[in-house]
Amino acid sequence: MVRPAQSDGPDLDLLRRVREFQVQVRQPRQRVKAIVPARGPLSGRDADVLARLRRHRSSLADSLEQALTDLNDHTRLSYVGTAAEIREVMRATVQLFAPDDEVRNQPWYEGIEQGRKRNPSQAERIRYAVQQRGGDKDQAKGIDEVVDQIVAKIGRHTYSRGSSAVHADAVQADVRKLTSWVFAILDEILPE
Repeated sequence: MVRPAQSDGPDLDLLRRVREFQVQVRQPRQRVKAIVPARGPLSGRDADVLARLRRHRSSLADSLEQALTDLNDHTRLSYVGTAAEIREVMRATVQLFAPDDEVRNQPWYEGIEQGRKRNPSQAERIRYAVQQRGGDKDQAKGIDEVVDQIVAKIGRHTYSRGSSAVHADAVQADVRKLTSWVFAILDEILPE
């Protein structure tokens, strides 16, 4: 076996690698947001709502918990999926407590055209579910429109701003508002 000749000079490859390492070490490090616990504490009311939802449909409670976990993940670039999941939990819960046939039998039912069928609107479903629980039907009137407006706003933010960190923070604030509204709706329609 032939050994390479030893040189009296410095190892140029080693010096190159040391310089590259020094450049990497001396560069300022990017600031990383502190990672918070996956799920922040819930208020007493929200914890009660989540427990009531779990008693009626555990899969919806799991979806809501996942959305809350995602909402508290500050490393996310987008919260659009989180908003969609929260909205879906609301829609499915309302539909669970306001079946189509029951809503159609109400004297105030008007419905909306969907294809060739006339189906209950989300507002009518919420009204029915609140009435069934003994709540004030007028109190829940228009809440579905507020939720739809917030979801639309989140979509507009996403479309117009892309996935920048500023965008994620703005959308995260909107999703927090949406979450508060959805918890309020669920509180009104979920049986004790």
